[in-house]
Amino acid sequence: MFDAPRAANSAAPQDNYIQPNLGHGLRIWWAFYWRTALSSIALAAVVNITLRRFSDDPATVLISRYDAYLFYYLAAFFMIGYILRKNFRHFRIALLSNHGGDGAKLLPPTLRRTARVWWTFCWRAVIYRIIVAVVASFPLGWIMGFLAAILAGPRTFALINLAVQIVLDGVVGMFVIYSNILDEDISDFRVALLPRTASTGSLATAAVPADLANT
Repeated sequence: MFDAPRAANSAAPQDNYIQPNLGHGLRIWWAFYWRTALSSIALAAVVNITLRRFSDDPATVLISRYDAYLFYYLAAFFMIGYILRKNFRHFRIALLSNHGGDGAKLLPPTLRRTARVWWTFCWRAVIYRIIVAVVASFPLGWIMGFLAAILAGPRTFALINLAVQIVLDGVVGMFVIYSNILDEDISDFRVALLPRTASTGSLATAAVPADLANT
């Protein structure tokens, strides 16, 4: 399912175009996710330690409850900027003008374009995360209740609960990056994959299959 071509025109020139597949998605997701997760955990730990001095403040309790999500999406902005500039082993992410159509040119990942990609990631990840939470609430609730009954202490249960949340966030992030960002039009540009050695002069005719450029 993930490796199926996205309506590519086999007659169109594709010298510089790379059809995203699950392997590309996994490499990009991993480069993004582990850095984002570690950064958000470190930020949340520092803030929570600081907020312990104000543990009686209701606002402090609210912040400490949701700061992991806040810092995750904050760190995601910088990590998306990182992967938009990163050269992977056999490919790179490129932002193409004109939605990758005729006369397409490479665009630099400016702050505005990075913010566009980040916003696309964030709002869709939030929606999908809510859907996953609703669908998985019953089986996860049963499993977590069973674990709470047999585990010796609340700390072990808290670690397992954290691991489950990290896995769910990772799955949602992978899905969003693969299905909603790669090879998609965002604002006035297309997020495409090109070989590391792609020639910029041939982008106008070989960046994206013709029917993809016109979608």
